[in-house]
Amino acid sequence: MSKSLSKSIHVCCYQIRNILWNYRTFFLLLILTVYFFLNEEGIRAFCRNLEVKASPFIFTFLSNDWICQMMLSGGFLWLISPVASMQSDNMFLKFRSGQRAWDLGNMFAIFVSAILYVLLLWFISNIVLFPYLCFENSWGKVWKTLAFTSSASEYEVQIVMDRFIIQTYNPWKATILSFILQVLCINWLAQIMYFVNKKIKKMLGLYIAVGFLFLDVMLSNTFLEKYYPYSPVTLAQLGNYSRDMLQYGVTIERSVIYLVAGAIIFTVLTCYMHEKRE
Repeated sequence: MSKSLSKSIHVCCYQIRNILWNYRTFFLLLILTVYFFLNEEGIRAFCRNLEVKASPFIFTFLSNDWICQMMLSGGFLWLISPVASMQSDNMFLKFRSGQRAWDLGNMFAIFVSAILYVLLLWFISNIVLFPYLCFENSWGKVWKTLAFTSSASEYEVQIVMDRFIIQTYNPWKATILSFILQVLCINWLAQIMYFVNKKIKKMLGLYIAVGFLFLDVMLSNTFLEKYYPYSPVTLAQLGNYSRDMLQYGVTIERSVIYLVAGAIIFTVLTCYMHEKRE
């Protein structure tokens, strides 16, 4: 392992510790827990009245809801914004590691934090369904009934159970795909924020990332659907990979390439800019 990479890993571990043990993290998780609890109240009422239990696949439908998607992605940007602020509270570590290792370590920290963040969201979204949660390897009666009958409106379920997802994917595949797309989406948003902040030495990157949060809504309201393949929030919603979206070039393969390639480009440019100035 090179010395520079070793330093980057140390920076990554340092930043992750700061993120995990931070009031922002606890406050955000509390807010999202309450948000999930309120959104899943109708599902709990449905399970309680019909005496049935739901399988642990609610996260796929939550991440497919555009309002919830903006909440999840926006929350991560707020959580990670101190890392991208360019105002380190540990100048000694930054000086010892060097600018390039510092930036690379921060990029690593953003990606690892995105994975941990989505894991926590998956866990919390299922926990709030207790005691109406069962661990079975199928969609089960709850999700299918809410998707294909009028029960969702009768119980005022706020989340749309997308029929396309249930008909197209088995539950674990849908969960894994939703997890990957969500991680890649928020990682892309956070890394463009970091890149822009470093480029201009201001927090403009945060506003640009927030702008991408609203891109999905803007495109649908302005009839510019051809730009959907460039909207990270659009690509994070599994229900958008239907046959109707193929005309705009929205496929899972292209989305993964776009989000991964974008994150790599932002990382390379961020770490290269300092060397060019030197």
